[in-house]
Amino acid sequence: MRRPESKLGPSLELYGHVDVLLAKGRGELDVLAQAQRLPGARIAGEVERMSHAAVIAELAERVCEDRHPVDGVYELTVTALDELARETDPRRASAYFLMQALDLLGYAPQLSVCASCEQQLPAKPAAFSPAAGGFLCDRDAPVGAPLVPVAAIKVLRLIASGDLQTYRRLKLEPALMDDVEHVLTTQLEHHLDRRLKSLQFLHDMRAHS
Repeated sequence: MRRPESKLGPSLELYGHVDVLLAKGRGELDVLAQAQRLPGARIAGEVERMSHAAVIAELAERVCEDRHPVDGVYELTVTALDELARETDPRRASAYFLMQALDLLGYAPQLSVCASCEQQLPAKPAAFSPAAGGFLCDRDAPVGAPLVPVAAIKVLRLIASGDLQTYRRLKLEPALMDDVEHVLTTQLEHHLDRRLKSLQFLHDMRAHS
C-alpha cells in the first residue's frame, strides 16, 4: 500500500503501465525508488472493466512465481490491458488474454480436431470438455452434452491464431461472447489449483445483475 503523500503516487495508478526502479530492501520485499508512467490508454473506473483488469492481473501473477518470470507473460499482459482500455466490450480483451495465457501454460484447448480421437472436426456445433482438453466429435461426446455454436468455435480459433487485428474488427453479439468466455473460463479453471478470486467476483456480479 502506498503512502498518500508519496511523490511516486501519481505514477502508481491501478492497472497502469509503469517503469519502476527497485532497490533491495530488507527480507523479501524490495523498495520502490523510482516510478514513471508509460504512455498508453487508461482503464476507466467502471466496475465491470476494472473486474476484467483484475482477472488479467491475477492470472498473470498466478502464472509467474516470485522472481521467476515466464517469457511472454509481461508483453501479453500489457497488450491485454491496453485492449481492455480501448474495447467497448471488456470481455473481448479478457478473452484474448485468457486464450493466449492458456497457450503459454500449455493448456490451450483443442479447437480443430477431436480432443479424444484427433479426427478433424466438421463445421457444426460441438461439445466442449475441459477434462478431455477441447472439443469432441459426435462419436466421443457424452450423450446430451451441450453444444457450442460454430460461430463461437470460429472466434476461438481466430483468438488462438493471435490475429489481434482481425479479432478487433469482428462484431460479436453478447450471446456469442457468452459462449466464447464459457469455453475459456471452464478450461482455465479445470487446470488451476484454485479458482481466481477476480473471476469468481465476475460470475457473482453477473448472477445478481
